[in-house]
Parts: sequence; C-alpha cells; structure tokens
Amino acid sequence: MSIQCILFDLDGTLMDTSLDFAYALNQTLSRAGKPPLPYDQIRQTVSSGGLAMTQLAFPELKGDALLTKRDEFIQIYQQNIAQHTQLFPTLASGLGILEKKQIPWGIVTNKPTYLTEHLLAQCPLSPKVVICGDTLPQKKPDPAPMLLAAEQCQVEPEHCLYLGDHPRDIEAGKNANMKTGAALFGFIPQDCHFPNAMEVLMNADYVFHTPLEITHFFQQAFE
Repeated sequence: MSIQCILFDLDGTLMDTSLDFAYALNQTLSRAGKPPLPYDQIRQTVSSGGLAMTQLAFPELKGDALLTKRDEFIQIYQQNIAQHTQLFPTLASGLGILEKKQIPWGIVTNKPTYLTEHLLAQCPLSPKVVICGDTLPQKKPDPAPMLLAAEQCQVEPEHCLYLGDHPRDIEAGKNANMKTGAALFGFIPQDCHFPNAMEVLMNADYVFHTPLEITHFFQQAFE
C-alpha cells in the first residue's frame, strides 16, 4: 500500500462543527436584531471560514464594520466551541485502526491555532501533527502546510492521503503531490465563490460519500 500517512482537514471532514458555528452566527444575528438563518445555509458556508459566514449573515457590511462583526461572531463561537461538535460517525473507529497499525495521522486546517487548540483540548484525539491556518505564512491551497505535516510525520508527500471537503483541500493535496480524498458528507460550498466545487472534489483520487466509507477504506488498506 503506497499510503503511509493520513491527513485530515478539520471542519467538515474530521469533525462536524456546524451546529456550534450555526448557534454562534445566529446569536450574532440576534444581538443585531436580525432573524436567524437556516442551519443548512450556514452549514454549506462553514468550510469557507469565519469571514464568509459573517458575510452570509451581514451582506450589507463592508470593511472594518464587517471585520468587527466577524470578531464578535468568532468570540461567541469560541465560548461555545464544543457544545455539539463531535467526530463524524464511525471516524473514531477509523482513527482506532490507524493507531493500532501505527499509521501516523494528523490535521491540516485553515482554522487559527487558538481555536483549533481550544477545540482539540476538549476532544480525546491524539494526532501526530496539527498544522493550523497561522502555523505558516501560507495557507491551503498552498502546499507549504501540507509539506510541513508530511515532514513532521516523517513520510514523503507522495505516500500521504489528504482528506477534505472543500475545493482548496483537494487543490492543496495535489499541489503537495499527495493523494487526495473528497469528503462529500462535509460542508461543501454552494455559492458564487466556488461554482465548480463539486467538479474539483470529484477530481480527487478517492471520493467518500459517508464517513463510514472512510473507515471501510482504512480497514481494507491497513488491516
């Protein structure tokens, strides 16, 4: 088997963080006297980041006003970061297979370090490496975070599989010469910023429609 290391995107691939993001965004709207947004509409924006979610809720804001509202939203999110967040179903078993077979695994996310560490401190996970959006000057889809993760796992990039739910995840993996896997159960963007999202995701080396398919893949590959 040429795959010797598994790397995950965090939000929408390894963990379902959408309920806590939706709560925080709708709390931000409530404080501004605005009605809540539907959960499904927020969910498909999560992987695009905090600014994109803030723009979704407050399309009338620009510049510093938008950034200030983004900061308010993220503060509420941080205070409620693990109320409902959990691993996607069956992935605990998948991670157990990797750890039993001593397959190094890690996380490469564009989420900032302070939020990532705060979340992972409340979850019983033991990744070998965690690369965040501010670990390096570059972010995904730049290959630099991917290459650093591979280096820290002591595995050549071509022997790594990167799993993600966003077009930039697939682009980042390919840019780093890694195998790529699309998590179609994640927070796939469906807006004008990523009109070809599904086309990019379907161009991954592997396509997973459910988390269980990932766990079955690990069983077949490593057991």
